[in-house]
Amino acid sequence: MRDQIPLRVIGISHNTAPVEVREKVALSEDEQMIAIKHITGNTDADGCILLSTCNRTEIYVSGPNVNTTIDQIAPWLNELKNCVEYTDRNITYQIHGSEAAEHFCKVIAGMDSLILGEQQITGQVKDSYDMTHGLKGTDALINKLFNFGMQAKKKVHNETFLSDGTVSVSFAGVELARKIFSDLSDKKILLIGAGKTAELAAYHFQENGVKHINVANRTMENATELAKKLHGKAYQLDNLARVLEETDIVISATSSETYVVTADIIRPISKMRHHRPLFLIDLAIPRDIDPEIEKIDGVFLYNLDDLQDIVKSNLEKRKKEIPKAMKIIQEYVDEFQQWVSMNSMNNVVGMLKSKLDVLRMNELERLKSKLPQNGYKSEIENLTESIINKVVRQHVKSLKKVAHDPEQYRQQVEMILRIYELDSEN
Repeated sequence: MRDQIPLRVIGISHNTAPVEVREKVALSEDEQMIAIKHITGNTDADGCILLSTCNRTEIYVSGPNVNTTIDQIAPWLNELKNCVEYTDRNITYQIHGSEAAEHFCKVIAGMDSLILGEQQITGQVKDSYDMTHGLKGTDALINKLFNFGMQAKKKVHNETFLSDGTVSVSFAGVELARKIFSDLSDKKILLIGAGKTAELAAYHFQENGVKHINVANRTMENATELAKKLHGKAYQLDNLARVLEETDIVISATSSETYVVTADIIRPISKMRHHRPLFLIDLAIPRDIDPEIEKIDGVFLYNLDDLQDIVKSNLEKRKKEIPKAMKIIQEYVDEFQQWVSMNSMNNVVGMLKSKLDVLRMNELERLKSKLPQNGYKSEIENLTESIINKVVRQHVKSLKKVAHDPEQYRQQVEMILRIYELDSEN
């Protein structure tokens, strides 16, 4: 009983392996179902949960023999994926006990993600748990681990800034736009360029309530294709000046070697708009938008460097929240540890009570012929049972006093097992 929590995880993640390795070992949904059935049906595991995303593949197992279970699982996974990585100690990691519980809470809260504080991982863990639970692959410990992990994540999210502020360049433009326009739902956006960068930025704005997104591009075919996806209109760059009159937000991401939007284009448009705010985001390298435009009243221009500064600032803000988030997680790990202790205590106490009851009944049987036949038998049985209950209660009281301390608790349990010779019966 080196640790009160019979839990172990084996994993490969972005911290230990490059993307080509992570792709190789990742488990598809069908493979996850095969693995869950194998682990719970053919190994010593009592329960498990599998998590496989683009950045990590982790298998959590529970039960008294978690160490031998991992030794059984790793080579089997190599066979399943036709690889050798799961037994490669250079890229795999194994964590046990309370540290495994802490790791799970950090993962579900986005603290072990490639992007610190990202929220997508929470949904991925929940989907993995739902799949495993649906296949009856979880046990009481895994169920409780998941519940404590979700509670820890919720408190971290509510009481820290770990997930505040974007750390995505394409989303930083949305945050800036919110500062200029309080409501984005009625704003019109123009994408200049029809590539992936512009498309991704457009989707971020759509997710934040923008309904009108048009596309201007040199190649009309590409503009039409993207505009159709976004339910907007397509324009050629020749019509740029006319479209800009009705636009509130411009996102430019072309491969042009010269400025696509110049100060000469914007000055007359600004007057026609009566200096109604025009927000421009330049995502191109080299730049698409003439920096002289910043001097025009009512025009707000941000380039990639500006957005990177925002991302860097937000990331630093998130990093400062790590100690506070870790304190919250540790509270939940401690609670989980105590829950495990109480369940372990119930098992030990049950074993002890059974052992003492057997001794009591054997002694009563041995003395039955010597006992008076005047009706004292029930009183003697009640008396001996009362004595045993008091002995058991004293051990319970002693265990509860040290339940918060894993080492002292371990010593107490081992003493009880040794004194009453319970380990051979366990």
